[in-house]
Amino acid sequence: MRLQRPPLEVVGLAALLLPVGQIWAARILLVFPYEMQSQCNLLTQYLQALLDRGHDLTLIHAFANCPITKQLHSIHVKDQYETAQELHYDDYWTLTKWGEVHSIRNFLVKVCLNVLVNAEVQNLMRANISYDLFVIEPSNTDALFGLAAHFNATLMGLATCGGDWNLDSLVGHSAASTFEPMLPIGFKRSLTLLDRFYNWMLISEEWLMHKLIFLPGLRAVHDHFFGHLTESFEDIRQNFSLILLNQHFSLFDARPNVPSLIEVGGMHVPKKRPELPPDLAKFVEDSPHGVILMSLGTELRSCDLSMETLSIILNTFETLPQRIIWKFEGNKRPNTSVNIYMDEWLPQQALLAHPNVRLFISHGGMLGTLEAAYYGKPVLGMPLFFDQIRNVERMKEAGVAIMMDTLEMTRNDFESAIKQLLDHPKYWHNAQTLSQRFRDQPMHPLDTAVYWTEYIVRHRGAPYMRVSPSNMKIMDYYSVDSLFLIFARLSFIIGIMIYVILKLLQCREKFVLLYISICRLLTGNV
Repeated sequence: MRLQRPPLEVVGLAALLLPVGQIWAARILLVFPYEMQSQCNLLTQYLQALLDRGHDLTLIHAFANCPITKQLHSIHVKDQYETAQELHYDDYWTLTKWGEVHSIRNFLVKVCLNVLVNAEVQNLMRANISYDLFVIEPSNTDALFGLAAHFNATLMGLATCGGDWNLDSLVGHSAASTFEPMLPIGFKRSLTLLDRFYNWMLISEEWLMHKLIFLPGLRAVHDHFFGHLTESFEDIRQNFSLILLNQHFSLFDARPNVPSLIEVGGMHVPKKRPELPPDLAKFVEDSPHGVILMSLGTELRSCDLSMETLSIILNTFETLPQRIIWKFEGNKRPNTSVNIYMDEWLPQQALLAHPNVRLFISHGGMLGTLEAAYYGKPVLGMPLFFDQIRNVERMKEAGVAIMMDTLEMTRNDFESAIKQLLDHPKYWHNAQTLSQRFRDQPMHPLDTAVYWTEYIVRHRGAPYMRVSPSNMKIMDYYSVDSLFLIFARLSFIIGIMIYVILKLLQCREKFVLLYISICRLLTGNV
């Protein structure tokens, strides 16, 4: 039987029905060197979406347990340099500024060394292969940026904790430097001129620490492993084609952006409402007064809280009519009533999505904050460090949260905050309003992230999107010509004023001499 050629119209219709924006399978290398479960949770949906679109992924990571890594080629980086010893969580509040800075610097250097001395990573670097795209957590991983140049790949960032002045500088953007510090502890809202001056002082201190302490250590690691590259450390840092920011203007401050900074906050939230396992669903649905969910994330475990703090929390929970679901790690758990459900792993998003969950007690991590905003839940925030304080403050300003000092709270403070959040309808209504404006986006944040990832692959890095100081002359970057013109104009005006004043003084001197001469003539004292 002879096969007939399909009509041209059929071929054209088939072409139109192909997925819009479909591209070839790109070879993508991703590096996420921090051992943070929250990063795994953020990456899972993103990596799965890239896999579903046929891309070839290689992931270098330090995750202890991240299921998505089994679905792609992954290299697990062991902690050979024992980075945990540099993070003194126990005496964090008693560290001097100098001790804190050096502790963080040593941690960052060791994180990068763990990746670069890894045997599999070294074999990969010697394999003489290339990638289309290199994706990395850009926050203080500068020593690893050279991997992009080594593999001749487009450099892209995925910032887990959102934006700050340092990430802005990587794409040549500096407009919001007084609003977004790297570590927001001590940061004040810019309500007055004094607040702005204080923030400027804080940012200046951060800038000095970054330039004089952090970067030299990271540069030394880079130069040791990437001395063969033709591009310098400074030039590679300015080669970012795109940085995806895990934040959104509906919750965080609206910020002036450049094309290469894209907000994708909420991309880890599934498009379909997640379902609870049957036993947990029954526990939630059988509570006539609703449910309170408590989770302190992965970095700070509930079992690590002091006995006094645990006693305050537990005694308060025992008196509440609501049922409690508490993420509690370890085998040594306090004896509780049947009203309290404890487990070291909880389907947090499925719980927050359930309408009978009325309050979220959280440490204020970025992912939990975005989830609370998305699902419309009031928050009792108990932040300790890093971006947690900023996140809870944003929720507080939105009228959906109360902040609690974990180290100084009393039972009365804790119980009063819970009752206030539950009994005052304004917190629930504000949470629903925040949820509506957060969800109101032209496409799901995950689709936005995937689109822009493929965009810079399609356009080979899209260099026309960059606002990089490395591509600008120093006179243009610092507006030297404009400053010279302003200085010349001011100098001209000031010169004229000085000339007029001198002439006036000379005229006054002549007038005085003339006046004296006239007086002498009239009195006969010539």
